[in-house]
Formats: sequence, C-alpha cells, structure tokens
Amino acid sequence: MSALVLAGYCAYSFAGVSVLRPPREALSSSPLEVTIVYAGDLPGGTEVDVPAQLNIAVSNTELIPRRLALALTRESGAPEHLKLAAGELKAVRYTGTWPEWARGAMQIDVPDLDVSPSYVLLTHPPRSDKDAELASAGGANATTGTTAAGTMSGAPSSSSLIASSPAPSRPDAPVPQINTFLSRFSAYEPMYFADGWGQDGDNLAKFQLSFKFRLVIPDDPRSRRFVDNLYFGYTQTSLWAIEEYSSPFRDTSYLPALFYYLEDTGWKSKWWSRMGVMAGYEHESNGRDGPESRGVDYVFLKPIWDFGDINGYHLTIEPKIYYYTHIAGENHDIADYRGYVDLRFIYGSPDGAQLDTTLRKGTKGGKGSIDTQFTYPLAKLINSRWGGYVWLGFFSGYGEDILDYNQHRWIARIGYSITR
Repeated sequence: MSALVLAGYCAYSFAGVSVLRPPREALSSSPLEVTIVYAGDLPGGTEVDVPAQLNIAVSNTELIPRRLALALTRESGAPEHLKLAAGELKAVRYTGTWPEWARGAMQIDVPDLDVSPSYVLLTHPPRSDKDAELASAGGANATTGTTAAGTMSGAPSSSSLIASSPAPSRPDAPVPQINTFLSRFSAYEPMYFADGWGQDGDNLAKFQLSFKFRLVIPDDPRSRRFVDNLYFGYTQTSLWAIEEYSSPFRDTSYLPALFYYLEDTGWKSKWWSRMGVMAGYEHESNGRDGPESRGVDYVFLKPIWDFGDINGYHLTIEPKIYYYTHIAGENHDIADYRGYVDLRFIYGSPDGAQLDTTLRKGTKGGKGSIDTQFTYPLAKLINSRWGGYVWLGFFSGYGEDILDYNQHRWIARIGYSITR
C-alpha cells in the first residue's frame, strides 16, 4: 500500500491538514480531483468542519499565461463534520471539471492551505481505437484510489487508514519537470516575425529574437538581493528586404545586457497594483565596420507600474531612462533622434488582446518615433493547442534600426509572435 505523500502541513481548525499527491497523469475527460487529508493531532481527539467547496487554482505557463480559480465540490457522501481520535487520518475528496483549454503540465494549487503545488500531466482523450482501449484499461487500473472518508476500494474500511495516491493511468508517463536548466530562461523583449510595406511601397520584413537567463536561483524565491535577481539578456533584431534581389538583410542589431530585475518590489500604494524595477547595462551595435558601423553603450533604469487587475485587463507603464556611456563616432548624434527616455504603455490581458506602444522623443526638434504592436493569442483565436500570437505592428519616425537611426520611415506589418 502506497504511503501518504504530504505536499505541506498547516493548522486548520483543530486538525492537521495536508493534500494528497494526485496521479502524475490524467485525461481531460476524467474529473479534476483534489484529496484533503485531516489528521487528529491532539491527545484527546479533535473535531473539524469539512467545507462543501474547495478553492483551487490551475495554470500552465506553456499555454496562455493564466491562473484560473476554480471551486471543487465535496464528494457526495463525505461527512460535513469529522471527529478524529489521536493520530487518526481521514481523507475527503473534492471533484470538478478540467477547463477546456487545459493540457500539458498543469499546476494545481490550493491557495487557502499552506501547501506546495502539485503537477499533473493532462492529456486529451485519444482519437484512435487502439489508444482508446489503452486509456480505458489504464482508467480501470486507476480506480483503486482514495475514496471519501479515507477508505480505499477493495480494502477493509478503517477510520485510521492511511490514504494512498491513485495509480497512474499510464505508468510510463513522463513526470512534469520544474527547476531544470531551461527554467532559468524566460521571455525578455517580444519575439516575432512580420512582413509589411511602408512609404513608397518599400517592403521590409522584421524579426526579433530575445531571451533572458537568470544567473542565480535564490534559496528564497522572495529574495530581493542583487545577485539573486541578476539576469543576462540578449536581443537580436533584423530588417530583411525579402523582395529585393538575393533578399539581403538591411541591418541587424545585437543587444546583450546585464541587469537587475524584480517583477514586484513590494512597494504598495493606492495608485498602482504592483511596482517592479529593472536596472542595468546594455550594449547595442550592428557588427559592421567602416562608415556603416554603429554602436552605443548605456546604463538604464526602468520602473514598471501595473494599474488594475494584473490577471485581467490592466495598464502597464514602463519609462526607460538611460545614460550613454559610449557612442561610436559614426553615430555621434544618435541622441538627437533617440533621446534619453523610452516611454512604453501596455494595455491588455495575459490571456487576451494586448496593445503595446513605445514612444521616443529625440533632443532635436521634430525627431522621435512611435512603435505600436497589437497581439492576440492563437489559443483563443483557434484553440488551446496553438501557441503564440497574431501580431500587427506600425512604426513611424526615426531609429527603427541603428543603421538608419537618422532616416525617417513609416511601415505597417503583420506576422506571428512567439512571446510579447
């Protein structure tokens, strides 16, 4: 008989409470189940009221970034009130329905309990007859799990029986992994490819690759120490004249960065929902020599304010203030066109439409730019199997690329975005 696996432990009424680890694989057609185990932790016995509903949160950052709150219902026949002898265990199961969009490595959290989240590999029902038979057989093997009030099918009823985790529907199913090497990587600037046309009918495609890498995984995830929140970032942006003979790249900018980043500083105010901060050093150049060589180095500070519900539609304001520590001679007047501040406004929802606009004002009169991008998740446009976003963009002004920083351009594009 499997032993009880505790995800955490805290005081609840007069009893200890813990969450039973779910099976590592589940089908979306099966119920979403969470089993709570109560333990008598007083010598003279304890009593506890069992709530009719259990609030949980499910999420999967590989799909649409969302954290959905759900209310599971206490299983029929489970008691509303428990009397526990010293050392006695009672298990109560709560059930609900998986969200339609859910698939892959799903995180299940019980916010009201001080427990670690669980991970379940969720698959949708197979389409072929052979796979259906396999899933059916696996589902039958999984029915020997925990029942309400702490008993198991096929085993004698015992008020102090140690509950066990249900058997997996497929024993060879991979276990969702966290804290791997790849978990240090995350999105930095938007990543996309788009093509479009601008003034005089010019065609100029654009694509951008970007990521950041966390150098140190802190002992305490809430740490605000400098080294615990230090990142290396890299962004590469290319302009591509696809319709010209031999389809040359017009220009490519390389931008490595080293910076400190806190998503939430903890600074509270009635004016904003959350405040973050980013500060560091960046180098930008196009890797060329001679008259077409371009390069700048600068330090920057970027406070980040969120207004409204950060899990729904809300406004983000990010002023990026920078000071040039080095400017190449070939682009000595770049501040006339780029200035010293980027003002970015983002309005949208993590799982919905988003409008992202960056404004620049050069120190020279009439110089500057506006760069606006609209994205919408394909998971909502088609279905949750799809990743990425439809991307629409418009640029007008100076400095879309570092080569032509002093040339005015306007252009509209449409494309596909991996991150935003």
